[in-house]
Amino acid sequence: MRKKDEIETIYYSYSDDIYKYLLSMCRNSAVAEDLLQSTFLNVIKGIAGFRNSSTIKTWIFTIARHEYFRWLKKNTPSLPLNEEIPANCNIENDFERCDQTKKILEYLNALEEPNRSLMILRLTGDLTFKEIGTMLGKTEGWARVTFMRTKYKLIQDLKED
Repeated sequence: MRKKDEIETIYYSYSDDIYKYLLSMCRNSAVAEDLLQSTFLNVIKGIAGFRNSSTIKTWIFTIARHEYFRWLKKNTPSLPLNEEIPANCNIENDFERCDQTKKILEYLNALEEPNRSLMILRLTGDLTFKEIGTMLGKTEGWARVTFMRTKYKLIQDLKED
């Protein structure tokens, strides 16, 4: 196992991005925090076996993704879709922006896997297409093309509304 300082550095470097990713997947801050803890417990347990076949960030995101799917198998999601829309969303001033945010969340939520994970990882995880492709067991080209097609379809759907 690596030194305590290295583990802390890894945690502080990636915990915010991992939390945002998990929150976007489960749409519940308490669950996202629990999944974040589980993710980093698995990181601590598995760091000695990390083979450098990918970046540490990609490896941690993969662990987080697996934690989310384990949680999903155990729990039937009954969370409201718009729970995490920003609290500062002012009805009078920001109605259009909030409505568009809700539509985007609904669109992302309706996507099938692995497209949903691809979009969320790219939009919230600050990962490259190569890293996302590796995480999802696909190629960089697949990730790039699928992201662009899905993004284009989302834009077209938003324009129609």
